[in-house]
Amino acid sequence: MSTISPAAISNLKQAQLQTQVQTAVTRKLQDVARSQGDAAVSLLQQAAEIQRSQVAAMKLEPHKGASIDVLA
Repeated sequence: MSTISPAAISNLKQAQLQTQVQTAVTRKLQDVARSQGDAAVSLLQQAAEIQRSQVAAMKLEPHKGASIDVLA
């Protein structure tokens, strides 16, 4: 029957700790990416709403904003 050396136990514990740290870092990176993606979607939704509002305003006043007075 063989015994496990203290060095092997230490190496195993170090590997387990490294795996735990890598997992935590990966989860954090995923959270950051998800937050950035959510923010990008929100900005796109806001831009689409602004565009819809502008289109609706143009239908009510079709000639408004069609020209610029450069002589004033």
